[in-house]
Amino acid sequence: MDAIKFKELDYIRGDYIPSHEHEEGQVLFARSGTMEVTADSHFVCVPASRIVWVPPKVDHSIRFRTDTKMRTAFIKPDLLDNTYKHICVHQATGLFREILLRLVENNLHDQDYKDLLELSLIKEMCSLKDEPFSIKFPQDIRAKRVADALLVDPSNTAKINEWAELAACSSKTLSRLFIKETELTFQLWRRHLRLLLIHDLLDMGSSVTEAAHAVGFATSSALTEAHKKTFGYPPTRLFDRVDK
Repeated sequence: MDAIKFKELDYIRGDYIPSHEHEEGQVLFARSGTMEVTADSHFVCVPASRIVWVPPKVDHSIRFRTDTKMRTAFIKPDLLDNTYKHICVHQATGLFREILLRLVENNLHDQDYKDLLELSLIKEMCSLKDEPFSIKFPQDIRAKRVADALLVDPSNTAKINEWAELAACSSKTLSRLFIKETELTFQLWRRHLRLLLIHDLLDMGSSVTEAAHAVGFATSSALTEAHKKTFGYPPTRLFDRVDK
């Protein structure tokens, strides 16, 4: 088959891969650790055992928010259908994880066996469930100022009329910009960003309460409720989502 290339790469917290693109589509998988991927207007923050799909010829950068063991596959475009034209995040099944790790971490000499595993990887990938670990970032400079400030300090609880001063526009204009460019109200966008930014905190050992306060939730209960509403499970189950 030889239509898929694999790499095994380890990074430390703070490492950064600048914006680049590939001719192939790329599967990014963290065996452990948390990655932040920026592509087009999308901001993705994923903990271990999820995969990020980056389509061919899409500029993207990667920041490692914790020490990360990244396993990656480069897949030729003709192996996947049109549903893989956009960046997305999937929950990895146990089967997908084991096939990928076998291909990446073992020097396989049996070509027939390798071909079978690669075909199985593609088939399994097509059945993976989406997870909402991404968010659109506004591109209009006024709303982007606010979004960038919240990325640096998600615990800031300023109201939209206060953020409008930074944006140099009215609160109504700022509100319209967020809806137009992110498809979310400002309040929902900020909540979703905060949920994405708890992953590395929990990965590094923070309690749910500590993570909640660090990103701006008033209580751990508020964080848990928002997490369950968005992802379907509490943050305490964030790192045990690989199907057995």
